[in-house]
Amino acid sequence: MIPALVMTALFAVTAALSWAACGLVRRLRVLDAPDGKRKLQAAPVPRLGGAGIMIAIVAVMVAASFGGEVWPASGGSPIGPFAPGLAGALVFALLFTAIGLADDLVDLAATLKLVLLIAVCLIAPLSGIRINALETPFGTVDAMPLLIAGSALWLLVFTNAANFMDGSNGLSMGALAIMFLGLGASLGLTQGQSLPPAVLIAAGALAGFLVHNMAGRLYAGDVGAFGVSGLFALLALISGLSAWTIATLALPFLADALLTLIARARRRQSLLTAHRDHTYQALLKAGWAHGDVAVFWWGLTASCAVAACVGAAGGGNLPFWLFWSFTALFSAGWLLLRREAGEIAARL
Repeated sequence: MIPALVMTALFAVTAALSWAACGLVRRLRVLDAPDGKRKLQAAPVPRLGGAGIMIAIVAVMVAASFGGEVWPASGGSPIGPFAPGLAGALVFALLFTAIGLADDLVDLAATLKLVLLIAVCLIAPLSGIRINALETPFGTVDAMPLLIAGSALWLLVFTNAANFMDGSNGLSMGALAIMFLGLGASLGLTQGQSLPPAVLIAAGALAGFLVHNMAGRLYAGDVGAFGVSGLFALLALISGLSAWTIATLALPFLADALLTLIARARRRQSLLTAHRDHTYQALLKAGWAHGDVAVFWWGLTASCAVAACVGAAGGGNLPFWLFWSFTALFSAGWLLLRREAGEIAARL
């Protein structure tokens, strides 16, 4: 067990470094300007906060690794140039970060961005960063091609879902902080250990950013949405946890993103065009404050984190049943919330 004082210090140091790094990137004046459509803020806002977050995470993780293990050694055999462990996860997270940074700086074409993301999402599992098996009550899926394809799909869907959800102050990055802590707690319960330091480092970096973001002074940008969510998705793959536990942690993003895409597809609307159809956007149009929307999503994410921990501790088929139970609840809640938000917005 790592002393609580050391864990607290890691969180505090990373939060302070992230806060400072985010303050520096604000001065670069790479701005997210209102467009009257999806971006409705009153004035342009700096948007490279994700760069500050990732600088703090990588710097503290590398420094802390000299003093001890910051992430449990993961199993699996590498089938490419990178081992299926923390170093590989950081490498690929930085590739996600680079794609997001390029999009923030030069506004990549949607097709080019998707191709680059697909490439990273495929190469990572081929390099050994993948789930080891998919356990279900009906049998185990352990065919390597399916595990590689499933891991690639998870990376692609989750990173894009996080990007879709990054449109309200505090929502996406705050929820990701809870997801990191939920991932660490679930892993600690299965191994009888404390939280891995890596998740406290990630949560600390996000806390430092949120000081700026919740005040509306800085956005994470695509560099943050892809970089931070990519790191979470990669660490989840090498955690050894059930895929259902991982999916439960991510459900507040996955449910809204996928249900919204399904709704748009039914209306024959483009799935690649930016829009304001997500539930959190409907709540904002209905008059909710950014802080209220963020706290609401943090609560949903915390409830999923608790469910994931219960499933991880219980083992067996419990993670499977918890995931599908929460999926049914979230789907019903999604329909009700959108209906009520639409009715309120129509009266305004």
